[in-house]
Amino acid sequence: MDTPTHFTSKLRTILSNKEFAKFGDSIVNFIYNAAIYESTRILKGVKVWDSSLAQACRNSLLREFVGTRKNAGDIGDAVEAFIAYTYLKNKNVIGDMIMILSKSINQNKTLLQDQEKELCAISFTFLINILCEKLGIVP
Repeated sequence: MDTPTHFTSKLRTILSNKEFAKFGDSIVNFIYNAAIYESTRILKGVKVWDSSLAQACRNSLLREFVGTRKNAGDIGDAVEAFIAYTYLKNKNVIGDMIMILSKSINQNKTLLQDQEKELCAISFTFLINILCEKLGIVP
């Protein structure tokens, strides 16, 4: 397992890895939809918005590692790569990620109908910050 210092030093490389991002896209969509179901018992098939992931990243501890001249798609890819890397290092984390997102969704359920993109961003900010703290990532 990586030490927090070693992990932080290679984080920029992980966040720009397109293969991690492609794989992470599936994980992000799965955990978000699973969390929606856990919170509401409603089955959805939402494709998580790049703009929501970008907003979550900008509001999280990852913002320092992404770079400044990136569009929402690139920042969304960075979040997906981070989620993929986290999963690959500990496959048991999926249940935890769903639970964390579900908790945030429950706390902000009023946004589900009219402002789901905002709900998604808030929930992923919450998740990213918890994962960063667990991994010892500090800006």
